Amino acid sequence: MSSEAVAAVLGGTFDPFHRGHLAVVDQVHDRLGDEVWVVPARLPPHRRPAVAPPEQRLALARAATAGRPWVRVLDIEMRRAGPSYTIDTMEELGRLHPATELWVVLGADIAAAVSGWHRHGELLAGGRFLVVNRSGGPVLTPPELKRLGFPADRTRLLRIDSPAVSASEVRRRAAVGAPLDDLVPAPVAELISATGVYRSPM
Repeated sequence: MSSEAVAAVLGGTFDPFHRGHLAVVDQVHDRLGDEVWVVPARLPPHRRPAVAPPEQRLALARAATAGRPWVRVLDIEMRRAGPSYTIDTMEELGRLHPATELWVVLGADIAAAVSGWHRHGELLAGGRFLVVNRSGGPVLTPPELKRLGFPADRTRLLRIDSPAVSASEVRRRAAVGAPLDDLVPAPVAELISATGVYRSPM
C-alpha cells in the first residue's frame, strides 16, 4: 500500500444493513486500515428494486455503523438520478478525493458477474479491488479472478468470517414484527421498529 490515505468502498442495496454487512466492514478495515466508505445504491442496476426507500436505507446504514469513526456512509448515489453504476461512483469519488487510494469491495458472487456490469472494462482497467470470499458463500480463486479480468497487481482476495444473514430474512421477520436482534445491529432493529419500514399492512 502507498503512504496516501486508503479507503475501501462498499456499495450495495443494504435493504437493510445487517450483521453480515457489518462483518465485512469490520474485517476489511482490520486488513486494509484507514477508512471504509459505505455507499447505498439509489437504484441498483443488477437487483430487483429495494423495498425500503433510499433515505431510509441510508439512515439504517448510518445507524448500523454509528460508533465506528472510520466508517463513512455516503449519499453520493442517492443524489444521482438513474441506475447506480459502480464506474460512475468511483469516477466521482476519484475526482472528489484525488489524494485517496480507493479500493472497490466486491463479494465473490458479485465479482463473478462483473462482465455484465456497465462499462466493466473501464472499471477493471483502472480500479483496485478487494474481493471477499465470505464464509458459507461462493468462493473465487486467483486463477478465476484473472479469467474474469481482475488485474493481479490491483486485486486482493480476502476471506471474511460472516454470519449467515440475508436481507430477505430480515424483511420477512420485520414484516410480522418478529425480533431482529440476531440479524441486525441493535440500532437498526430499533429504527426498523420505530419506523415500521418493512411492516406488512394489517
